[in-house]
Amino acid sequence: MERGPVIRVLRDMIDTDQELDIILRGDERAMELRNVVAVEELHSANGIHVKTRQNNIWIDASHVSAMWQARTDLDTTNEQEFIPSTHNRVSTV
Repeated sequence: MERGPVIRVLRDMIDTDQELDIILRGDERAMELRNVVAVEELHSANGIHVKTRQNNIWIDASHVSAMWQARTDLDTTNEQEFIPSTHNRVSTV
């Protein structure tokens, strides 16, 4: 995976409670990142340094096979009614 998309997602996570799961090539378990404080592009072509409240993590983005994050746009409370966007609506007859 290219470094750009990984950097964008990680930077959007700074000072939020969002979590990101990453699968690295050759490992079947996901690595979970949370409590991101800072993200830095390294001098190498694909290197990323991620600072969390708990750890310093260095990632080579070229080894990222997949990453996913819980969608916050679907979160609703009992008082709110979820209204899908127009392209997802099913018309009633």
